[in-house]
Amino acid sequence: MSKLLDKLEQLSEGRAQPLGFGAAVAKGKSLPMVIVASVPVGDAKLAAIAAKAGADAVLMTLEHQEKGDEALAKLSSAKTDIPWGAFLTAVTKEEVEQLIEMDCDFVIFAPDKTPAAVLGAEKIGKVLQIDPSLSDSLAKAISHLSIDAVLLGPVSEDQSRLTVHQLMVYERLAAGAGKHLLAAMPPGLPIDDIESLWGLGVRGVVVDLAVKNPEQRLSQVKEAIQKLPTTRKKPGEKISASLPAPRERSETMPPEEEDEDEEWI
Repeated sequence: MSKLLDKLEQLSEGRAQPLGFGAAVAKGKSLPMVIVASVPVGDAKLAAIAAKAGADAVLMTLEHQEKGDEALAKLSSAKTDIPWGAFLTAVTKEEVEQLIEMDCDFVIFAPDKTPAAVLGAEKIGKVLQIDPSLSDSLAKAISHLSIDAVLLGPVSEDQSRLTVHQLMVYERLAAGAGKHLLAAMPPGLPIDDIESLWGLGVRGVVVDLAVKNPEQRLSQVKEAIQKLPTTRKKPGEKISASLPAPRERSETMPPEEEDEDEEWI
């Protein structure tokens, strides 16, 4: 099983353990959310920073024009001390099988450019990236697909804050998908928004480390996660209460019998 998926399963059941071999494991503590560090493929320095700073996994990203053999060639040289995954907009089943041979732990892909045969791949975590504009009917269809998690992409490319409207959009997608939830953390998104994502049911954040101070960014994210409330909400879990409807007496319903033990005076 994918190590990333296993960690998400543990979080949903309240029994999470440290995932990789970095700082988080050294301290013997597990955070209530998974941290996936997003780095350009081939950037060994950023990958090392992610592992040292306690990220649970590394996500290797490629340029949009890179695909097929060119992309796989770059990914084959990826070396990290923690589980790693690949972000490929379009990926074939054959390419997924090659990724498995490279010890790739999970793959993130887009639904409109990926062959359906990919869903039958095993021994690797399958994460579907979904656009915020996805319709309700298609969001609900995700629950029937053989995927392990969904990645909620940013509502806008220059997302600098999480508005109430954007949170509503995420809530709609989360309720329909019925899968483990990951959310993208663009460089401009405030750390304070992590608690809002947590309340939504998100149990993993993909943090872009292609920033000026990657170590500081990752440290801030980790600190914010450590401060999250202990109460855990499972994805799609709702709390509701209702009172029984009052019983109406029918004209044909016989009157209730009096208690035989009741004494009459």
